[in-house]
Amino acid sequence: MSSWESEDKLVSKEILEKESFTKKPTERAVCRIKIANVSLTRITIADLKKELHSDILDGSPEKILTLGNACTKLDREIERAIKTMFIKEKSLITIRLPSVAEIGNEDVLVKFEMTLDSFETFKPVWNWNPNEKYEIALEYKETGVSLFKSARYKHAFFMFSKACKILITLEPLSALELAENLLKNIGDLRIVLYNNMAECHLNRKNYEHAISLCCKVLERDENNVKALYRRGVAYGNLKNFEKALEDFKKVLIIEPKNSLAKEKFILYNEQYQLENKRYEKIVKRMFGTEK
Repeated sequence: MSSWESEDKLVSKEILEKESFTKKPTERAVCRIKIANVSLTRITIADLKKELHSDILDGSPEKILTLGNACTKLDREIERAIKTMFIKEKSLITIRLPSVAEIGNEDVLVKFEMTLDSFETFKPVWNWNPNEKYEIALEYKETGVSLFKSARYKHAFFMFSKACKILITLEPLSALELAENLLKNIGDLRIVLYNNMAECHLNRKNYEHAISLCCKVLERDENNVKALYRRGVAYGNLKNFEKALEDFKKVLIIEPKNSLAKEKFILYNEQYQLENKRYEKIVKRMFGTEK
Protein backbone atom coordinates (compact mmCIF):
# COMPACT_ATOMS: atom_id res chain seq x y z
CA MET A 1 0.00 0.00 0.00
CA SER A 2 1.57 3.33 -1.09
CA SER A 3 0.87 6.64 0.56
CA TRP A 4 1.26 10.40 0.10
CA GLU A 5 1.30 13.38 2.45
CA SER A 6 1.32 17.10 1.69
CA GLU A 7 4.32 19.12 2.84
CA ASP A 8 2.22 20.97 5.42
CA LYS A 9 0.92 17.59 6.68
CA LEU A 10 -2.71 18.71 6.41
CA VAL A 11 -3.65 16.20 3.69
CA SER A 12 -2.60 12.58 3.31
CA LYS A 13 -3.78 9.46 1.52
CA GLU A 14 -3.27 5.73 1.50
CA ILE A 15 -3.92 4.08 -1.87
CA LEU A 16 -6.34 1.19 -1.47
CA GLU A 17 -6.83 0.31 -5.14
CA LYS A 18 -5.04 1.45 -8.29
CA GLU A 19 -5.54 0.03 -11.79
CA SER A 20 -2.75 1.80 -13.68
CA PHE A 21 -0.78 5.01 -13.98
CA THR A 22 -2.69 7.75 -15.82
CA LYS A 23 -2.59 11.51 -16.03
CA LYS A 24 -3.69 13.37 -12.92
CA PRO A 25 -6.36 16.09 -12.91
CA THR A 26 -5.26 19.73 -12.75
CA GLU A 27 -6.99 23.08 -12.19
CA ARG A 28 -10.38 23.36 -13.95
CA ALA A 29 -10.58 19.64 -14.69
CA VAL A 30 -14.12 18.27 -14.32
CA CYS A 31 -13.86 15.26 -12.01
CA ARG A 32 -16.27 12.45 -11.22
CA ILE A 33 -15.64 11.06 -7.76
CA LYS A 34 -17.19 8.62 -5.28
CA ILE A 35 -17.18 9.16 -1.52
CA ALA A 36 -17.67 6.42 1.10
CA ASN A 37 -17.09 5.61 4.78
CA VAL A 38 -16.74 9.13 6.15
CA SER A 39 -15.17 9.13 9.63
CA LEU A 40 -14.88 12.26 11.79
CA THR A 41 -13.02 13.34 14.93
CA ARG A 42 -14.24 16.24 17.10
CA ILE A 43 -16.93 17.08 14.58
CA THR A 44 -20.32 15.74 13.49
CA ILE A 45 -21.68 14.97 10.03
CA ALA A 46 -24.11 17.89 10.42
CA ASP A 47 -21.17 20.25 11.07
CA LEU A 48 -19.63 19.42 7.67
CA LYS A 49 -22.43 21.30 5.95
CA LYS A 50 -23.70 23.66 8.64
CA GLU A 51 -20.39 24.94 10.03
CA LEU A 52 -17.74 23.98 7.47
CA HIS A 53 -20.06 24.47 4.46
CA SER A 54 -18.63 21.49 2.56
CA ASP A 55 -20.19 21.00 -0.86
CA ILE A 56 -18.20 17.81 -1.48
CA LEU A 57 -18.92 15.93 1.76
CA ASP A 58 -22.63 16.65 1.69
CA GLY A 59 -23.79 13.06 2.03
CA SER A 60 -23.93 12.33 -1.69
CA PRO A 61 -21.98 9.18 -2.64
CA GLU A 62 -21.14 10.53 -6.11
CA LYS A 63 -20.06 14.02 -7.11
CA ILE A 64 -19.10 15.90 -10.28
CA LEU A 65 -16.93 18.90 -9.51
CA THR A 66 -14.61 21.34 -11.23
CA LEU A 67 -11.22 21.68 -9.55
CA GLY A 68 -10.70 25.24 -8.42
CA ASN A 69 -14.32 25.92 -7.52
CA ALA A 70 -14.00 24.91 -3.86
CA CYS A 71 -15.28 27.68 -1.60
CA THR A 72 -14.18 26.36 1.79
CA LYS A 73 -10.99 25.27 3.51
CA LEU A 74 -12.14 21.65 3.79
CA ASP A 75 -13.15 21.38 0.14
CA ARG A 76 -9.92 23.01 -1.03
CA GLU A 77 -7.96 20.38 0.90
CA ILE A 78 -10.05 17.65 -0.74
CA GLU A 79 -9.20 19.16 -4.13
CA ARG A 80 -5.51 18.90 -3.23
CA ALA A 81 -5.96 15.18 -2.68
CA ILE A 82 -7.85 14.74 -5.96
CA LYS A 83 -4.97 16.35 -7.87
CA THR A 84 -2.69 13.50 -6.71
CA MET A 85 -4.97 10.71 -7.93
CA PHE A 86 -4.99 8.49 -11.00
CA ILE A 87 -8.17 7.43 -12.81
CA LYS A 88 -9.93 4.56 -10.96
CA GLU A 89 -7.70 5.06 -7.94
CA LYS A 90 -9.39 4.48 -4.61
CA SER A 91 -7.70 6.01 -1.57
CA LEU A 92 -8.28 6.62 2.11
CA ILE A 93 -8.05 10.41 2.49
CA THR A 94 -7.21 12.09 5.80
CA ILE A 95 -7.58 15.84 6.23
CA ARG A 96 -6.51 17.73 9.32
CA LEU A 97 -8.04 21.13 9.95
CA PRO A 98 -6.10 22.90 12.72
CA SER A 99 -8.28 24.64 15.36
CA VAL A 100 -11.37 25.26 13.28
CA ALA A 101 -12.90 28.39 14.82
CA GLU A 102 -16.46 27.31 14.05
CA ILE A 103 -15.98 24.01 15.89
CA GLY A 104 -13.49 24.59 18.71
CA ASN A 105 -9.82 24.95 19.55
CA GLU A 106 -8.75 21.38 18.76
CA ASP A 107 -7.73 19.89 15.42
CA VAL A 108 -10.51 18.36 13.36
CA LEU A 109 -9.81 15.11 11.50
CA VAL A 110 -11.86 14.09 8.47
CA LYS A 111 -11.31 10.64 6.92
CA PHE A 112 -13.10 9.07 3.97
CA GLU A 113 -12.58 6.77 1.02
CA MET A 114 -12.54 8.49 -2.35
CA THR A 115 -12.46 7.04 -5.86
CA LEU A 116 -11.61 9.12 -8.91
CA ASP A 117 -13.83 7.57 -11.56
CA SER A 118 -12.83 9.87 -14.42
CA PHE A 119 -12.06 13.45 -15.34
CA GLU A 120 -12.17 15.79 -18.30
CA THR A 121 -8.91 17.65 -18.67
CA PHE A 122 -8.49 21.40 -19.03
CA LYS A 123 -5.41 23.11 -20.41
CA PRO A 124 -2.66 23.98 -17.88
CA VAL A 125 -2.95 27.37 -16.14
CA TRP A 126 0.07 28.75 -18.00
CA ASN A 127 -1.70 28.11 -21.31
CA TRP A 128 -4.88 30.01 -20.47
CA ASN A 129 -5.39 32.90 -22.90
CA PRO A 130 -6.53 36.37 -21.68
CA ASN A 131 -10.17 35.78 -22.54
CA GLU A 132 -10.20 32.46 -20.65
CA LYS A 133 -8.58 34.12 -17.64
CA TYR A 134 -11.20 36.85 -17.72
CA GLU A 135 -14.10 34.37 -17.99
CA ILE A 136 -12.77 32.17 -15.18
CA ALA A 137 -12.13 35.20 -12.96
CA LEU A 138 -15.68 36.38 -13.69
CA GLU A 139 -17.02 32.97 -12.66
CA TYR A 140 -15.12 33.13 -9.37
CA LYS A 141 -16.41 36.65 -8.80
CA GLU A 142 -20.03 35.51 -9.27
CA THR A 143 -19.45 32.67 -6.81
CA GLY A 144 -18.03 35.20 -4.36
CA VAL A 145 -21.09 37.41 -4.71
CA SER A 146 -23.36 34.47 -3.93
CA LEU A 147 -21.29 33.62 -0.85
CA PHE A 148 -21.32 37.25 0.29
CA LYS A 149 -25.12 37.36 0.05
CA SER A 150 -25.16 34.35 2.38
CA ALA A 151 -22.99 36.31 4.86
CA ARG A 152 -20.05 33.94 4.26
CA TYR A 153 -17.62 36.84 4.04
CA LYS A 154 -14.42 34.86 4.57
CA HIS A 155 -15.30 32.41 1.81
CA ALA A 156 -16.45 35.22 -0.48
CA PHE A 157 -13.17 37.04 0.04
CA PHE A 158 -11.22 33.94 -0.96
CA MET A 159 -13.10 33.70 -4.27
CA PHE A 160 -12.73 37.42 -5.01
CA SER A 161 -9.04 37.20 -4.19
CA LYS A 162 -8.60 34.14 -6.40
CA ALA A 163 -10.26 35.93 -9.30
CA CYS A 164 -8.04 38.97 -8.75
CA LYS A 165 -4.86 36.87 -8.75
CA ILE A 166 -5.81 35.44 -12.14
CA LEU A 167 -6.22 38.94 -13.60
CA ILE A 168 -2.91 40.07 -12.09
CA THR A 169 -1.14 37.44 -14.20
CA LEU A 170 -2.17 39.48 -17.26
CA GLU A 171 -0.09 42.46 -16.17
CA PRO A 172 1.21 44.53 -17.78
CA LEU A 173 -1.94 44.80 -19.90
CA SER A 174 -0.23 47.36 -22.12
CA ALA A 175 2.09 44.62 -23.36
CA LEU A 176 -0.82 42.52 -24.60
CA GLU A 177 -2.63 43.06 -27.87
CA LEU A 178 -6.18 42.81 -26.55
CA ALA A 179 -9.48 43.91 -28.04
CA GLU A 180 -10.66 47.18 -26.53
CA ASN A 181 -13.80 45.64 -25.00
CA LEU A 182 -11.82 42.83 -23.34
CA LEU A 183 -9.29 45.34 -22.00
CA LYS A 184 -12.12 47.39 -20.51
CA ASN A 185 -13.85 44.32 -19.08
CA ILE A 186 -10.65 43.20 -17.34
CA GLY A 187 -10.10 46.66 -15.86
CA ASP A 188 -13.71 46.95 -14.71
CA LEU A 189 -13.66 43.49 -13.14
CA ARG A 190 -10.45 44.29 -11.29
CA ILE A 191 -12.12 47.36 -9.75
CA VAL A 192 -15.21 45.35 -8.77
CA LEU A 193 -13.05 42.70 -7.12
CA TYR A 194 -11.05 45.23 -5.09
CA ASN A 195 -14.30 46.87 -4.00
CA ASN A 196 -15.87 43.55 -3.05
CA MET A 197 -12.80 42.47 -1.09
CA ALA A 198 -12.90 45.78 0.75
CA GLU A 199 -16.53 45.17 1.69
CA CYS A 200 -15.61 41.72 3.01
CA HIS A 201 -12.92 43.27 5.18
CA LEU A 202 -15.39 45.86 6.47
CA ASN A 203 -17.77 43.12 7.54
CA ARG A 204 -14.93 41.37 9.38
CA LYS A 205 -13.74 44.69 10.89
CA ASN A 206 -10.39 44.57 9.11
CA TYR A 207 -10.46 48.31 8.50
CA GLU A 208 -6.83 48.87 7.49
CA HIS A 209 -7.10 46.21 4.78
CA ALA A 210 -10.37 47.73 3.57
CA ILE A 211 -8.69 51.13 3.24
CA SER A 212 -5.77 49.65 1.29
CA LEU A 213 -8.11 47.98 -1.22
CA CYS A 214 -10.27 51.09 -1.61
CA CYS A 215 -7.12 53.08 -2.35
CA LYS A 216 -6.29 50.62 -5.14
CA VAL A 217 -9.71 51.32 -6.66
CA LEU A 218 -9.35 55.07 -6.32
CA GLU A 219 -5.95 54.99 -8.01
CA ARG A 220 -7.79 53.71 -11.07
CA ASP A 221 -11.07 55.60 -10.63
CA GLU A 222 -10.83 58.59 -8.31
CA ASN A 223 -14.61 59.14 -8.32
CA ASN A 224 -15.62 55.58 -7.52
CA VAL A 225 -18.47 56.11 -5.05
CA LYS A 226 -18.38 52.62 -3.53
CA ALA A 227 -14.67 52.87 -2.77
CA LEU A 228 -14.99 56.38 -1.32
CA TYR A 229 -17.93 55.34 0.83
CA ARG A 230 -16.29 52.15 2.10
CA ARG A 231 -12.99 53.88 2.79
CA GLY A 232 -14.91 56.56 4.67
CA VAL A 233 -16.62 53.93 6.81
CA ALA A 234 -13.26 52.27 7.52
CA TYR A 235 -11.65 55.59 8.48
CA GLY A 236 -14.64 56.39 10.69
CA ASN A 237 -14.35 53.09 12.55
CA LEU A 238 -10.66 53.82 13.11
CA LYS A 239 -11.72 57.21 14.51
CA ASN A 240 -9.89 59.06 11.75
CA PHE A 241 -12.90 61.33 11.39
CA GLU A 242 -11.14 63.99 9.34
CA LYS A 243 -10.30 61.58 6.51
CA ALA A 244 -13.71 59.93 6.80
CA LEU A 245 -15.43 63.30 6.31
CA GLU A 246 -13.25 64.05 3.29
CA ASP A 247 -14.42 60.83 1.62
CA PHE A 248 -18.09 61.41 2.38
CA LYS A 249 -17.85 64.99 1.10
CA LYS A 250 -16.54 63.63 -2.20
CA VAL A 251 -19.38 61.11 -2.35
CA LEU A 252 -21.96 63.85 -1.77
CA ILE A 253 -20.42 66.03 -4.47
CA ILE A 254 -20.76 63.15 -6.93
CA GLU A 255 -24.14 61.95 -5.61
CA PRO A 256 -25.84 64.76 -3.63
CA LYS A 257 -28.85 62.55 -2.85
CA ASN A 258 -26.86 59.65 -1.43
CA SER A 259 -28.74 59.16 1.86
CA LEU A 260 -26.25 56.65 3.32
CA ALA A 261 -23.35 59.03 2.77
CA LYS A 262 -25.37 61.88 4.33
CA GLU A 263 -26.08 59.78 7.43
CA LYS A 264 -22.43 58.84 7.81
CA PHE A 265 -21.28 62.41 7.24
CA ILE A 266 -23.60 63.70 9.98
CA LEU A 267 -22.57 60.90 12.36
CA TYR A 268 -18.83 61.32 11.91
CA ASN A 269 -19.05 65.11 11.87
CA GLU A 270 -20.71 65.01 15.29
CA GLN A 271 -18.01 62.68 16.58
CA TYR A 272 -15.32 64.87 15.00
CA GLN A 273 -16.67 67.96 16.79
CA LEU A 274 -16.76 66.09 20.11
CA GLU A 275 -13.17 64.94 19.64
CA ASN A 276 -12.09 68.53 18.95
CA LYS A 277 -13.82 69.75 22.11
CA ARG A 278 -12.15 67.04 24.18
CA TYR A 279 -8.80 67.99 22.70
CA GLU A 280 -9.36 71.68 23.47
CA LYS A 281 -10.15 70.84 27.10
CA ILE A 282 -7.00 68.75 27.40
CA VAL A 283 -4.90 71.60 26.01
CA LYS A 284 -6.50 74.08 28.42
CA ARG A 285 -5.79 71.79 31.37
CA MET A 286 -2.17 71.39 30.28
CA PHE A 287 -1.64 75.14 30.19
CA GLY A 288 -3.89 75.95 33.12
CA THR A 289 -6.27 78.11 31.13
CA GLU A 290 -9.48 76.14 31.73
CA LYS A 291 -12.00 77.99 33.88
